[in-house]
Amino acid sequence: MLFYSAVYRVISVPDAEVVANAYVHERPVHLSTYINRTNEEFDRFVLPMANSYRATFLPHLERLAEVIERLTIPVTVVGIGAQLPYGTEFETLPDDYKKIVTRFTRAVLDRSASIGVRGEYTARMLKYLGFGDEHVRVIGCPSMFGNGPLGPLVRKVDYLGYDSPMAISYTPKVKGVDRLVEANTNRYPNSVIVPQQHQRLALMLWGENPAKVSNKRMPIHTDHPLYENDRMRFFVDASTWVKFMAEQHFAFGTRIHGNVAAVLAGTPAVVLAHDSRTVELAEYHGIPYRLYADLPPDIDAQQLYQEADFDVFATRQVETFETYLRFLEHNDLAHVFQPGNENPAYDKALAAAKFPGPVHTLMASDVVGRRQVMSRLRWLRQGHEGDLLRPEYAFEPPFREPRGLKSLEERVSQLEKELKLQQNFLANWRGRVSRALRINASSTGVRR
Repeated sequence: MLFYSAVYRVISVPDAEVVANAYVHERPVHLSTYINRTNEEFDRFVLPMANSYRATFLPHLERLAEVIERLTIPVTVVGIGAQLPYGTEFETLPDDYKKIVTRFTRAVLDRSASIGVRGEYTARMLKYLGFGDEHVRVIGCPSMFGNGPLGPLVRKVDYLGYDSPMAISYTPKVKGVDRLVEANTNRYPNSVIVPQQHQRLALMLWGENPAKVSNKRMPIHTDHPLYENDRMRFFVDASTWVKFMAEQHFAFGTRIHGNVAAVLAGTPAVVLAHDSRTVELAEYHGIPYRLYADLPPDIDAQQLYQEADFDVFATRQVETFETYLRFLEHNDLAHVFQPGNENPAYDKALAAAKFPGPVHTLMASDVVGRRQVMSRLRWLRQGHEGDLLRPEYAFEPPFREPRGLKSLEERVSQLEKELKLQQNFLANWRGRVSRALRINASSTGVRR
């Protein structure tokens, strides 16, 4: 959400129509249809990306490589990065990894002036694979540049107190993170955890537990004290996430964007880095970080807060922002920071839009949380019939029928368009079959 919305705003110049593609080009079906439509209907394909040079993303990356190889329009990749265990030597990279990363990168560079990567580590990895500095630009994460250079990180309090509000991000697979969460949520009762995985959203909305809970100390099930005490918050829009982070005294944890959301709000944050991706991004943007493996697993937030150097962050902002703009211009991408390309209408429309606030757990006891639960119950009772209500409205109190009706009307309109496409497709094939039959009849002397 953070980097997609930032790129969307930056390239939404007044005379451009920016269309979100819902990740269809990463899916294994109907690729030819999507490729043909992209070539026919669009002037450029822009890919804001994340840690996509990683083992678990290779099937998606290979499909994207196939898509790009068949595109006839310029392609711009904004902010891709490698995710490898910290300290990985490039000589040990698996052959399959090198093959797919090379194929994707070459396809992009055949259709662009340069590729934007998240940090120096990724740039060195691509150089090892044969892509030089003339084609690879280190630009960091685009989420940092949606509204121009950021200001300094200023401590809101001299010392974190017992009642200080703070947000903790965590990555369940990181060893020891359960102790980090448990120790600090016990020490600071006004702290909350901010999950970032869709499985946690299902847990909070519907009480959907994972099939197996391997570590009950992790807040990933409904019996966990943080779930039962409604000390979890999930966000479904970047703006509400940043707004919430502005209310915190401090943010820390293993999720890089959990901390990016904080610095976008001007809230001091410390990244607990655990892989190449988190280290290179924190270093490039000047976000304070510590290697989590070097710390006690249950380190106190106060120690992180006191030992952090927040001054470096401000000194990095002007330089990294200018580098980002040069990358866009190097790839002929117009942006709203160019004189004459400002788009106040976009910002006005965004400011007027209503977005759901933080998602609470089903155990919420305050008014907002209870209204959310009520809204979900209404959706369950009424929403399974014909898609009248959609899940994204289920946590926006109070329930409003007109929004559900509008959704239904939009769905009908979409189906009508799809039906028209199908009818055109069938008409085209009927014509081709008819012509083929006439040719066949002519060549064999058969009268039709």
